[in-house]
Amino acid sequence: MLEKNIYPLIAILKPSVLICLLTLPGLFFGQAPSQTSTITLEEVALQAPKLKTSRLLIPASVSSIDLIPLQGFQQQLSLQEYLRAVPGLFSLNANNYAQDLRLSIRGFGSRAAFGIRGVKIIVDGIPETTPDGQGQVDNLPLGLLSRLEVLRGPSASLYGNAAGGVLYLNTLDSLDGASTRFRSTFGSYGYQNYQLTTQLKGAKTTALFHLNRTTTDGFRAFSGLKQNVFNAKIKHSFSSRSKINFQLNYTNSPKAEDAGGLKLDETEADFRQARQRNLDYNTFEKIDQFKIGMRWEQEWGSQWSLDSYAFYSFRDFYGKLPFKNGGIIDLFRNYYGLGSRLSYEETQSKLTHRWQLGFETNGQRDQRDRFQNLQGMQGDNVFSQLERFGNVGISLLDDLQWDKLLIRTGLRLDYQTLGADTQPEIQEYTVLNPSIGMSYALSRAHRLFINFSSSFETPTLSELSANPTGGEGLNLDLDPSKAINYELGWKTQGSSGYFEATTFYIKSSNEILPYELEAFPGRSFYQNAGATRRYGLELAASYQWKQWGLQASLTQAQYQFEGQKAEDDLNGNSLPGIPNGQLFLQLQYSTNTDWKWVLSGEHVGEFYANNSNSVAVQSFQKLRFQAQKTVRVSWGEIDFLGGINNLLNTTYYDNIRLNAFGSRFYEPAPGRNFYLGFNISLN
Repeated sequence: MLEKNIYPLIAILKPSVLICLLTLPGLFFGQAPSQTSTITLEEVALQAPKLKTSRLLIPASVSSIDLIPLQGFQQQLSLQEYLRAVPGLFSLNANNYAQDLRLSIRGFGSRAAFGIRGVKIIVDGIPETTPDGQGQVDNLPLGLLSRLEVLRGPSASLYGNAAGGVLYLNTLDSLDGASTRFRSTFGSYGYQNYQLTTQLKGAKTTALFHLNRTTTDGFRAFSGLKQNVFNAKIKHSFSSRSKINFQLNYTNSPKAEDAGGLKLDETEADFRQARQRNLDYNTFEKIDQFKIGMRWEQEWGSQWSLDSYAFYSFRDFYGKLPFKNGGIIDLFRNYYGLGSRLSYEETQSKLTHRWQLGFETNGQRDQRDRFQNLQGMQGDNVFSQLERFGNVGISLLDDLQWDKLLIRTGLRLDYQTLGADTQPEIQEYTVLNPSIGMSYALSRAHRLFINFSSSFETPTLSELSANPTGGEGLNLDLDPSKAINYELGWKTQGSSGYFEATTFYIKSSNEILPYELEAFPGRSFYQNAGATRRYGLELAASYQWKQWGLQASLTQAQYQFEGQKAEDDLNGNSLPGIPNGQLFLQLQYSTNTDWKWVLSGEHVGEFYANNSNSVAVQSFQKLRFQAQKTVRVSWGEIDFLGGINNLLNTTYYDNIRLNAFGSRFYEPAPGRNFYLGFNISLN
């Protein structure tokens, strides 16, 4: 199966490059460090596991990527550009800006008809995901991203609801030597991007301000985007042991058009066309989103520390869908929360003991109105309700390290309530999630780990409000899904490289999957579809040698139904929307004349568009070439950048609408396309 899935990529990427993926561990430790090596990997304490731990020591599969060296190459149009090297993570929908990026980690999140489900998103230590488990990344300031961490497995003992995986993002605190940066990028399909970033810096305070404007006509007809983002981040140090961070984000997107899903024969007739019904009903979305947050970190002595946050956010959403009854959605969402973690650390001889007690509470209120869509014009209000979701969580983490052994345990209790003003019932969930992991040092640079963890995922308010009866109220027949995860892995790290191999097995129950009804084409409804089993192998590697850099990842897995509650027998079928095989390779070269070149290749294996597995989406391969040239002048730097996406002009699909009625599964992806730009940094 592995050979079948990755063989097409061998025709594109030379076999010698593929062999590097398997020989990297030997390269790390089989030769003496080169006297001319210019890059040494720096060990960074991971923040996503809450108790800060190095990647080598943590008894879990965690990907960590320094994004700062990559920013000079990136088009910065979608978060997908930064995620491709993470094994076990799959993303779709980077070019439908009305639906937002859809990503899954080991299958969690694959059910989302729009946005992100089942994966927790954290930005600078503050939740971006709502209490009910909905997330989006259309408001992220991509040009400010500095670091990415991904917990690749159920993590409810750390983050509670909808933590089938965790995406932890950090943004820049300062411009590191520059006072102001201006960046402008132009590309195919009318793409334009303008960014202005400036900072004010004092002895104890740094304030960073960022403006971003993006416009594009889109690859397909009726798929354009206009978006404006403002981001502010203020960091103040009271002392070396006490600091506070303020963050503010405002996103205005007055237009994000939705070209809709097509039948296969329609894509063959015209790959760039929009669905006629979407044109007739003028399907698009517009949003205004505001978020303000504060994070305070305090240390007392060498043993005690406190990490606390509070935030408030609202999202004003207006969207049109391609049907009449309830085809216009007007949603105003408020969500807010606060949390705190008290940590203690004590070291005696070879024994280090750490523990952390955490508390958080979050709330969400969605005012949801639906109107008739009269061929693009707003008609009568046919649905109106206020939906509420609340969560309180208490967690305890314990970390014990003795000589070569590290044992980490976690336990979290969550209590949740949800309801709507149109029905008297209030739904309550009380869930306890444990985790335990161990890692053992075979030598200074080699470590084995084993891990058990769990997760749960409640239906989101938007899923509950999609009532198949067509009436008001929430569909309380939907139950939360639950999963347990087992991992076994090996990690090794040297001065110039890192390698990780992980096997996993996940058993879930009450999976929530989308489907469509003929009466509401383009609208998703949801049902529990029984149990699933997921198992596989993930490899990740990076290596630096002199001026060369190599990054690679491989995923080979099975995601299958095990019995169900729906009408059809799905036992043994593959979960739709997730490929069994993925491969990513990236080769980077830097010259002594400040040129940087990057060639990256990606293989995505075959996957299915529906639960019955009657429609297969063929595997595909993509290549991307990027370059950057830095010119240093007395007043700063000028970076010239450019890239060619889909270098070989591969025909593939950017998104698949799962279980779409009428076989309208396909959203075509752009062919070969280009971008060019420059970045000016002032001292």
